[in-house]
Amino acid sequence: MEDLVYPAVLFKDDEKGTNTGWYTINVVDLGIITEGETIEAAFIKAKEYLCAMVDCAIKFDCELEKPTKFEEVAKKYKKNIVLLVDALS
Repeated sequence: MEDLVYPAVLFKDDEKGTNTGWYTINVVDLGIITEGETIEAAFIKAKEYLCAMVDCAIKFDCELEKPTKFEEVAKKYKKNIVLLVDALS
């Protein structure tokens, strides 16, 4: 489990032009989707979920999907912000 850094896509919630101020983060490789009222809150939740997923994978001796290269995710989601989320303490 050496690869503990995953690219994630940040979406600003602008449903129907209401601009609610919420942010969603999607760690695409692992299907982790979470949100927060601020970018920081959404990031912290994504990191917590990733850490929990890694802990479970270690506990039950499962392998996680390898992270896609950052550049590939950034190219696919050009209109969004792509960031890195890690499972390191």
